[in-house]
Amino acid sequence: MSLKGKSIYITGGTGGIGAPLVDLLRKAEAHVTLYNRDIDGDLIKKVDEIASRLKENTPDILINMAGVNVIDFCENQDLDTIIGLNMIVPMKLTQAVLPEMKRKNQGQIVTVGSMTSLIPLPHYTGYVAAKAGLKAFNDALRRELGGTNISLTFVMPRAVETQMNSGVKGAVNERTKTNYDSSSYVAKRIFDAIRNKEQEVRFGMPERFFAFLNANLPSLVDQGLQKNRVIGEEELRKANQ
Repeated sequence: MSLKGKSIYITGGTGGIGAPLVDLLRKAEAHVTLYNRDIDGDLIKKVDEIASRLKENTPDILINMAGVNVIDFCENQDLDTIIGLNMIVPMKLTQAVLPEMKRKNQGQIVTVGSMTSLIPLPHYTGYVAAKAGLKAFNDALRRELGGTNISLTFVMPRAVETQMNSGVKGAVNERTKTNYDSSSYVAKRIFDAIRNKEQEVRFGMPERFFAFLNANLPSLVDQGLQKNRVIGEEELRKANQ
């Protein structure tokens, strides 16, 4: 599908993956509008306002990319923020564009999830819950829209070489030998998925295998992730000293 002349609205378009993706979209001659937190403010607080704008001026393509990835003990996590930004915001923006997309019987909604929704990791409880909920929402909506020309694309990256994976997360990832993809590679893969209207994109062969194991033999994955749990506890305690 050619993106020339397509109107696109994207959240998270200034981040490590978003910035190179926006560059690719603009090189393809799409008309891209970004939500920029530094200029536009807190997206969680502004979501209803943005949803109203999208309902009145619906883009050809909505890209839900904004998110926050938090590693901490479950009891310390700000679930309102984590679930709000990672799940509620994209759900509300998706709701906003549906009426006009249904009226035109065309449109595309692209949502960025995470492979952790399929392989839940210790100390990422809020993030995992939000991304898993987002995947379920996307799956249900895709089936609901089966009789239309509206397409849904759900993307699940593994760890990406961005600022988001620094600090404690970076230390844990290094010690657990976590696989990384470059932000430019992920951006290009998302770009191709948009053009090809792919339904779902999963990153990493070992991660896809572990997702299969988690779905079918979760107790085996429980055992395998005990090393991750111990490393996470050590790094979190070290950071809090």
